[in-house]
Amino acid sequence: MDRLDIRILDALQDDASLTQAELAEKVGSTPSTCIRRVNALRRGGYLEKSVFLASSRRLERRLKAIISVATNSHGANKMADLVARMLEEPAINATFGTTGDVDAIVIGNFVDLEDYHGVCERLFDNDPYIERYTTYFVVKEFKNSTRISTDELARKTSETA
Repeated sequence: MDRLDIRILDALQDDASLTQAELAEKVGSTPSTCIRRVNALRRGGYLEKSVFLASSRRLERRLKAIISVATNSHGANKMADLVARMLEEPAINATFGTTGDVDAIVIGNFVDLEDYHGVCERLFDNDPYIERYTTYFVVKEFKNSTRISTDELARKTSETA
C-alpha cells in the first residue's frame, strides 16, 4: 500500500465509473498502472464492489427510516431468523447488529407510511423475539456518504515512507 493506492481508493470512492484513462489522470499515473493497482486492491479486499447509487426520490421511495430493534433474547438462531427476513426485504438497505440498549439498527427506504407499516408487520410485529422497535423518520439529510476515510492508511504509509 502506497500513496498511489490511496489516491486510487479515494478517487474510486468518489466515482467508480471513471475510465482507466480518467482515473490515471486524476491520480497522476498511467492507465496500465491503474488497472494493475485496481486489480490488486480488489484481490486484497480493499475494493469490495462497484455500484451506482440510485436516487430514492426518483425510485419513488421517499420515506427514509432508521429503526432501532430490541430483542428479548440474545439467541443466535433467533437473530439469524430476523436477519434472514431483513435480507429478503427489498425496502431494507442496511442492517447492523449493535451493542447497547438495542440489538440492531435497520435503515430502509419506503414508498409511504403504508409501505413502512407493511414492512414492520412482516419483520417485527408478529415476531415474539422482538421486544420493541423505535422508528426515526429522516426529515433532512445532512450527510449521506458511502465513502470510508483513508486517513489512517495515509498516516501509516507516510510513517513507513
